[in-house]
Amino acid sequence: MSAPADVGSRDGSRVKIHLDKLAKRYPGQHKPAVDELSLSIPEGEIVIFVGPSGCGKTTVMKMINRLIEPTSGQILIDDEDITRADPDQLRRRIGYVIQQIGLFPHMTIAENIATVPKLLGWDRERIAARVDELIGIVGMDPALHRKRYPKELSGGQRQRIGVARAMSADPDIMLMDEPFGAIDPITRDRLQNEFLRIQAEVKKTIVFVTHDIDEAIKMGDRIAILREHSRIAQYDTPERILVDPADEFVADFIGHGASLKRLSLSRVRDIELGSWPTVTDDTDRAEAIAALHASDKGSLLVLDRQRRPRTWVDSDHLRRSDARPLSEIGLPLAVVEPRATLSDTLNEMLTARYSTAVVVGESGEYQGVVDIDTINEAIRGMRSAERGRLRRGFDVVDEVG
Repeated sequence: MSAPADVGSRDGSRVKIHLDKLAKRYPGQHKPAVDELSLSIPEGEIVIFVGPSGCGKTTVMKMINRLIEPTSGQILIDDEDITRADPDQLRRRIGYVIQQIGLFPHMTIAENIATVPKLLGWDRERIAARVDELIGIVGMDPALHRKRYPKELSGGQRQRIGVARAMSADPDIMLMDEPFGAIDPITRDRLQNEFLRIQAEVKKTIVFVTHDIDEAIKMGDRIAILREHSRIAQYDTPERILVDPADEFVADFIGHGASLKRLSLSRVRDIELGSWPTVTDDTDRAEAIAALHASDKGSLLVLDRQRRPRTWVDSDHLRRSDARPLSEIGLPLAVVEPRATLSDTLNEMLTARYSTAVVVGESGEYQGVVDIDTINEAIRGMRSAERGRLRRGFDVVDEVG
């Protein structure tokens, strides 16, 4: 069964945004683009709007900051009807990130990020401090990037600066319209992970539009799957939608492979890590060969003095007459952090020399490994939990019957 559209108000979460019978009708069109949508968005969560092209999801989002004016209905932010507010003042309170990024090409990175704080009358020192803080938050070096222009950055870097600019005035609410849609898949995964890391710290209320159900599952605390005219097919957590789709439309939209999609809901920190035989970079070759023979693995993991993983070495590497350190003669690693999803981890493993991902902590120190057996065990656990839920559902039906 689908959760109610006002789910945020019923599970103890404070509602930040409430859409009440929101509608948009364009002149000359018989049917509304948005047909009396009612929805509650909890504070501090990422709520994803996803649905087929033309269903009105971007229109809904743009009505929230009144880039598009609603025909009828209410938009409540902190219980205030913002359809009565000054739209320019409203937009300064809401961060906005779009797929095309929209950086001003004639402005430096610092000037782009400072746009809204300047409009709000912040002093120079406060603006400069905020600019440097945000460049650092999105994983870039302020000293290297604040004076550069957008054309001097990669697509992924420009998108990071777009996020930084949206956060510049420290808004409570951010609207994101397919923000990672025009980026290559590898950069996209990394930006998604970086954004989730930032969100875990800042806890903004985020409305996020995408056409990609896999992105919705990975990024969302809740997902609103919309039919035509922005009618809600299901509004719920990603896990509930995968386990219990409301109807055939939702099931078809999710597609096959629900268990694999659920890998985006589980993170490395949630599973038990495996171990691997390790040696340090300065280990004697004979000692390393003995350690390899004593293990049940085909390689050793080389760590530096700070226990940071550097490379894999096997027996062929160790028998070479080479005086270089072990870290310079081995094979590259696939490295992930505890917050990485199992889906991202699996992707890293599939491209690695050994189908194993090395897990590191915040300082880069070795914590353990994830291998194919670990992923298989996670999938089996998901399937078992899913069967348990289904059995409980049938029991409830029998009792009601």
